Amino acid sequence: MSEINPAELAARFINYTSRHIFLTGKAGTGKTTFLRSLIAETHKKAVIVAPTGIAAINAAGVTIHSLFQLPFGTYLPKQPSVGDSHFDQQYTTPKSIVRHLQMNATKRKIFLDLELLIIDEVSMLRADLLDAMDMVLRYLRKNNTSFGGVQVLFIGDLHQLPPVVKSSEWNLLGEFYKSAFFFDALALQHNPPVYIELEKIYRQADEVFISLLNNLRNNTITIQDTDLLKTYYKENFVPAKEDKYITLTTHNQRADALNKQSLEALKEPVWYYKSEIEDDFSESSFPAEATLALKVGAQIMFIKNDTSSDKRFFNGKIATVVALKQDSIEVQTEGISEKIILEKFTWKNIRYTTDRVTHEIQEEVVGKFTQYPVKLAWAITVHKSQGLTFDKAIIDIGNAFAPGQIYVALSRLRSLDGLVLTSLISGSGIRQDPNVSLFSRNKQEVEVLGEQMKVESEHFLRNYLLQCFDLSRLDNFVYEHVHSYTMDINKSAKQKHHKWAQLLLKELSELRVHADKFRGQIQRLSMDRSLAGLEALLDRTIAAEHYFSPLLQKMSKNIFDRMELVKQDKQVVAFLTELLEMEAMFYEQYKSVRKGVALLRATIKGEDFTKNDVNKLLNQADREFQMQKVFAMPNTIDFTAKKGKSLKTPAAKKAKEPKEDTKDLSLQLHREGKTITEIAAARKLVIGTIEAHLAHFVAKQEIDAKDIISRRKLDEIMATIKKLKTLQMNPIREHLGRDYSFGEIKIGIAAHLAEGGD
Repeated sequence: MSEINPAELAARFINYTSRHIFLTGKAGTGKTTFLRSLIAETHKKAVIVAPTGIAAINAAGVTIHSLFQLPFGTYLPKQPSVGDSHFDQQYTTPKSIVRHLQMNATKRKIFLDLELLIIDEVSMLRADLLDAMDMVLRYLRKNNTSFGGVQVLFIGDLHQLPPVVKSSEWNLLGEFYKSAFFFDALALQHNPPVYIELEKIYRQADEVFISLLNNLRNNTITIQDTDLLKTYYKENFVPAKEDKYITLTTHNQRADALNKQSLEALKEPVWYYKSEIEDDFSESSFPAEATLALKVGAQIMFIKNDTSSDKRFFNGKIATVVALKQDSIEVQTEGISEKIILEKFTWKNIRYTTDRVTHEIQEEVVGKFTQYPVKLAWAITVHKSQGLTFDKAIIDIGNAFAPGQIYVALSRLRSLDGLVLTSLISGSGIRQDPNVSLFSRNKQEVEVLGEQMKVESEHFLRNYLLQCFDLSRLDNFVYEHVHSYTMDINKSAKQKHHKWAQLLLKELSELRVHADKFRGQIQRLSMDRSLAGLEALLDRTIAAEHYFSPLLQKMSKNIFDRMELVKQDKQVVAFLTELLEMEAMFYEQYKSVRKGVALLRATIKGEDFTKNDVNKLLNQADREFQMQKVFAMPNTIDFTAKKGKSLKTPAAKKAKEPKEDTKDLSLQLHREGKTITEIAAARKLVIGTIEAHLAHFVAKQEIDAKDIISRRKLDEIMATIKKLKTLQMNPIREHLGRDYSFGEIKIGIAAHLAEGGD
């Protein structure tokens, strides 16, 4: 294959194979752009994680430690050998992590459904942390293959920030690992990632500069390169104010001091602009200053790209403050006469959850940080300059730099014309880490990777189809469910449904026999890789879909119908939860069959298969109606509604429950600090209606129940739910007494459900 685009090749490896991928590239080659495009388009269920809070916010993902619930510190794949190296050292092992692993049902489902794990900024990812992630995935998914069968995409530039390991930690880690870099994790030794490098540089156009940066990355620095760098050495250089240089240094204290001194030197009054923080947003993850201090004449830089069509500024663009007001900041960039009035930007802190109707992994905003997207820019650390682009920079790093980090600093610049070195660069500053150099030899030519992708995609498609028609996991789940019924009918409300469950298992087991026979046909037909062979496979698969899909849907409806009967009894919340979980597995199997056929059809036609194509396969209206019926229990709330949609039953329509937009208005007033009584008065509605509105958002985890009712009442309500094993409001009210309103009980039920309670 000739002239293959590495970005397109990477996307095809991700979407149409199961191989782990390492996507790298020099600074300015578009790794972040690739990530944004991928997450919008991929048909796979994916999440994004990063090693630090700020990296996670910038990648629109979550931190590794929060998603995997891992403790900070050293992880060892097993107990270290006896000796002094681990004396008085803190570390975790698989046993200790599993012992303390407490995940709710929602997070467990995310891990079970996950198909693609994206790890951004992997240069900072330690090998032991990656092994801990691998261990958790294998444990939760009950799958002992690499990462529990989840494909992993590693994104980052190993010539940038390295992982941080203290010498005391390496005393322990050195027994198990060749280096601290992620690629030396034990989880990758038998499943190494495909190495793909983005090569087109969008930041630099100067061929001499590009050659210098390439040589720095590849450990092939020449005498000519070092002589070239010496020509930019200017000891004690002090730039003119109008020259707009930024100083890149190694330590936060040095950068902060330079910025503070420069700001204080201005004779203008100082203005303070406080950020707005909503809900959950950790201080360690703040992407901008919590309180921005500015003066007219201050040198600032943008920390976001201009998203408007004008593209007036970019991440790292230097500007000067020309006017300040209480609610306005006006700046001017170099070479442009037009002044820019800044607008605030909102960064979002997310968590992953699953849609209660579709069971797709989705992002949920749990916090927001709003601030003007600028910061003082007389100086910045090399660490914090990642992702930024400068026209002029004073690089003040001397000998205090880790191997290879001169590359990080230099690659921030557009060209050598804007470079000033205030200290000579030593050989150690130029030298790359030998482990990185060794790993980079795994890179293959794109032509070779193109051929490899063809083979891998054929393997992936065959295995995907086999998985779609593999009913063993579903059969085992229903088998265990049938054998979970107690024998004493007087003690179990679910016992009278035992025969129904046995008949369901019988139907499923018979269907599994046919599915296993068809999987044998897939194995045989997929051996013919010609177009005619693929079309024959498609014909048989379409026929299988027409046979299996209606039967899976019928069993799914059977479970929904059974739930309607179960709801008539008391103390059945746990049983209903079991049935819901079982129905979800039938639904996932049905979706898998439909998706597998569509993926095969797209492959034969040579078309891309995207997230949008998956959404088109499934008409959710009937399922939304079924789910609404499940949760429309007497005197309880509907907590399944998605944003922007009302999932009402006919009965609910008769009751004329307020539409979704009226709930949103109550939420808005609540967030403005108004009490339930004040909201009811302002909206001319009864208090019970406002309580129902807010309970809706408690169930969706958009607000905290403790902000609405007292902690004491909330604890009492939730304790009563667990004691009575019911979500019906009347028995809960009878137990608690008249001091508790139905509205408060609704809020308590919503909080119980939001926590994944059963």
